[in-house]
Amino acid sequence: MALTPDEILNHEFTKKGSKAYIATDVDAFLDQINGDYEALIAERDELKHQNELAQVKIEELESKRDQVNQSIFVAQEAADRLKQDADVEVKKQLTHAQESATKIINDARAKADADAVRLAQENADLTNEQNQLRTEVEDFKNSFLQLLESQRKLLESDELAEAVHRLPMGQVTAHRIGEIAKAEPVAIPEPDEEQKDPESSEKQGPLVVFPGSEQNEDDK
Repeated sequence: MALTPDEILNHEFTKKGSKAYIATDVDAFLDQINGDYEALIAERDELKHQNELAQVKIEELESKRDQVNQSIFVAQEAADRLKQDADVEVKKQLTHAQESATKIINDARAKADADAVRLAQENADLTNEQNQLRTEVEDFKNSFLQLLESQRKLLESDELAEAVHRLPMGQVTAHRIGEIAKAEPVAIPEPDEEQKDPESSEKQGPLVVFPGSEQNEDDK
């Protein structure tokens, strides 16, 4: 068992006489002290060696910790940078999407407005065209009714017969009348005052008086 400090301090050597100590006791005590201190020195050296190894390991761990911390710091910076880039890209994409959506809405609204204006104009043009067609049909109907009325009046009047007698004689009619005249003499009445006018005769041509209903049917 190793000596304690109190045992070393209080140890009493065997005296030989009044002042001398027995050498064997002193040597044995010193040997014990020496052995204990050698053991302590060896233990101290071992502890020192272990401490050095532990210190090396601690330094390695600290170096690794620094590397890990540096890696964590780099990773954190990269993550922050990626996050910032992602935020910028997201904002950019969001802004682009909003601009595209706004453009699509504005284009659709402008096209709808233009189509509405065009359809309104086409409707107005169709309405005007229908009104114009109604007016033209109404005018044509009125004109046609007026024409029919005038023809009816003309048919009911004696002017038509007179006008037929005043028609200029064509070649076919002259030929037919010539054939009839050869077959049967026809009396040609004296022309009236209007027919005596040379200029009027030149303009109207020869006047023909049909001899009878049968001859009129032949001319037809």
